Amino acid sequence: MDIGYFLKLMTEKNASDMFLTTGAPVYIKIEGKLYPLGNTGLPPGMVKKIAYSLMDEGQAPQFERELELNMAIALPDAGRFRVNVFKQRGEVGMVIRAIRSKIPSIEELNLPQVLKDVIMTPRGLVLVVGS
Repeated sequence: MDIGYFLKLMTEKNASDMFLTTGAPVYIKIEGKLYPLGNTGLPPGMVKKIAYSLMDEGQAPQFERELELNMAIALPDAGRFRVNVFKQRGEVGMVIRAIRSKIPSIEELNLPQVLKDVIMTPRGLVLVVGS
């Protein structure tokens, strides 16, 4: 399986995330909805093989110790990505998130004008919290 192909596809489709899990097809998330890339599940060991192909020599032992690893990768034709590798039910799983090179404007995000006024305040601290 060529992970570069899927990362390029992710960029072309403007997907935010990709999910790789044994027994399930590769999924990408576009505007909050999941879409399968094919209908065949990934065979046992495939995700592990992909994950290790992306790791450097220090990351593989760290993953084996901690059973979780966060890393960043970049492909010239696809862009930059944050990769989370983890153990799940005895198999390796991965979530890959696209890191956009262009930061969207407040208008592109459809945020209210009052938010722009708050974040452009020259002094102070703005906390965004949730429950």
